[in-house]
Amino acid sequence: MSLGNWSQKYSVNNAIIDEQHKRLMHILFRMELMVNRGKQTDDMVQLLTEMSDYAKEHFKSEERYMERIHYPQLEKHKELHSNYAIQVLQFTLAHLDEAKDNPREVLNFLTHWWTDHILKVDMDYSKHAEKQFVAKL
Repeated sequence: MSLGNWSQKYSVNNAIIDEQHKRLMHILFRMELMVNRGKQTDDMVQLLTEMSDYAKEHFKSEERYMERIHYPQLEKHKELHSNYAIQVLQFTLAHLDEAKDNPREVLNFLTHWWTDHILKVDMDYSKHAEKQFVAKL
């Protein structure tokens, strides 16, 4: 994922969720810039908190959408969201304890998680939504 650039390949064909994904990617881009400049624990904790808070908002929105389209994998998707939240909390706590601090590891985890999640997991509900729409025609 090129963190600074949005690509149509990340689109789930839902303008609200696409905008949320763009904002999450922008937070990651800011985190990448911070990590490349050198470790600043306070900045990393702030960005992790921002990412966590916005991800919670995004997950609620996304889960409501999946309920509306009767997505059959909703519970599995919710579990992925919960596991993500736990992992980000663990990273945040590690950054508060600077001895366990590894900003590059956090950035790599978040970048890979979001890339995989959007391009694989989220695309599945996007395809389901499209089938639902076509079936109603």
